[in-house]
Amino acid sequence: MRHLISHITHFTSKSIVYLIVILLCIGHSAAAQESVFSLFTKDLDAADDYYVSGNYQSALELYEVVATKKSAPANIDLRLARCYYFTHDYTNAVSSYEKFMKVEKLSDVDQFYYAEALTATGDYTKSAEVYANSYAKDSQNEMLAARIWRMNNIAYLFEDSVDNAVRYISLNTPNSELKALPYNDGVVYVSNRTPVSMVQKVDTKANASFYHLYYSDTKPDPFSVNALIYEDAESFDSDLNGGFHIGSLDFYEGNSKMVVAMSSKYKNGDGKYPLQLYFATKKKKRWKVAKPFEHNNNGYSLSEPYISEDGKKLYFSTNLPEGYGGRDIYVSSYTDGAWTVPENLGPAINTSADEIFPFLGSDNALYFSSNGHPGLGGSDIFKIELSEDGYGEVENLGYPINSGYDDFAFTIDSLNRHGFLSSNRKNGGLDDDIYEFDMGLQSYPLKIEGVVKFIEHNWMDSTELKPLPNVQLILIDDNGNNRITEALSDDNGNFSFTIPFYSKYKIRIVGNDLDGIVSFEVPKYAKTNSSYEIVVVNDDFKKSK
Repeated sequence: MRHLISHITHFTSKSIVYLIVILLCIGHSAAAQESVFSLFTKDLDAADDYYVSGNYQSALELYEVVATKKSAPANIDLRLARCYYFTHDYTNAVSSYEKFMKVEKLSDVDQFYYAEALTATGDYTKSAEVYANSYAKDSQNEMLAARIWRMNNIAYLFEDSVDNAVRYISLNTPNSELKALPYNDGVVYVSNRTPVSMVQKVDTKANASFYHLYYSDTKPDPFSVNALIYEDAESFDSDLNGGFHIGSLDFYEGNSKMVVAMSSKYKNGDGKYPLQLYFATKKKKRWKVAKPFEHNNNGYSLSEPYISEDGKKLYFSTNLPEGYGGRDIYVSSYTDGAWTVPENLGPAINTSADEIFPFLGSDNALYFSSNGHPGLGGSDIFKIELSEDGYGEVENLGYPINSGYDDFAFTIDSLNRHGFLSSNRKNGGLDDDIYEFDMGLQSYPLKIEGVVKFIEHNWMDSTELKPLPNVQLILIDDNGNNRITEALSDDNGNFSFTIPFYSKYKIRIVGNDLDGIVSFEVPKYAKTNSSYEIVVVNDDFKKSK
């Protein structure tokens, strides 16, 4: 020790300065390394905490930072893959799972998630192989067996793609919009867009505004058949939007009443405010909550209600522990002034995964969304026929109603033709949007057949109608008066021609001393009977010459 001290005393003053600087740098470097390591550990711990609490987006953001460090844990790709999967970024989920698989095998649970992500990205062949590997270990698993069958017969879900159309609509924002319902001259929907107000309430866990109700007026789009133009959004009712989240709603009794899922006013044992069901009534122009659903349970979330027009039958989804797993669909009836104890719809509909957003169509079919029944990936929309004898078979609505992402909140009009659905298909699964759809569209080219008849005066009885033989029928585009195609009626007035595309048409009839125009409408939706009868009234033809 003395020798060392003696040696140090022979340093010049300049050397002493250098030594002090070196020692300070070494000390600073060690402290910096400790600080960096401490921050790394904190990020990883915080990410794990977020993951365990179900806040996958926040966990993902931190895992992505950790993954850039040399000291990242060996299973960081697995952690990333799970977060990508649960935030619906299926492409990155597949990539991260495959990186992890180069080092280690997947667990049974992660192998299922991997197969689901493959399905969502459209790699049906590979997903079938992964499902089959899982099924080899668990041959009693009916869910896996159903998925293998679906992947090997995926073409069935694309058969009606030309008959159905889905349109992204203009009311959507970078935030989430979902569950649109027709209301008066517009639509009511749910969104967590940032409200225009002096005081903004934010869900700190999700780092986003609360979900509230909005309304947009609509009018027909003159440049698109059957599509709508959406006016600027406005708050649907400030009295209802005053609390925390609004999950979904449904109207009944001529839009004078509603059932709505809203955050409970009271915390449960987990410190959360679960969604519960409430009935509201319209008083003049304002909505007032009349009473809660008598079977609310603050320990569980009750949401996505559908109620019959007469207010006697209520469907909703919940995660009650006596269900089949995840969220199940239940039904309750209003009898003798009270709601019956909710009844689980059973295993024909509910699975060990989630069944949500029930909707009863005019055809007495129950539509719902599920990630338990096999489909195109994520949650798909299904239907099942209801009858007094029980249920029919669960039917996937196929593409384009469904996609590889989450598709839900399906509503359809009384003709089972036009409606709305919600999906996160547009932005890589990052936010929910509302779409318009049409089902059962007429496909083209379309061959039509019919008979052309003649009557002298428009006041004459239909028994006076006579076939109009050997006349030329010229199909004209109503927009540009362009000749599209033509046909010649036979001796009995029968004709046929092929229409190449949907449009508004008229027919010019020439022959037998006639030359005039008759209107001709091709239905937008497919008809079981495509036979047409065209009547030429001579009085009208004289006027149109």
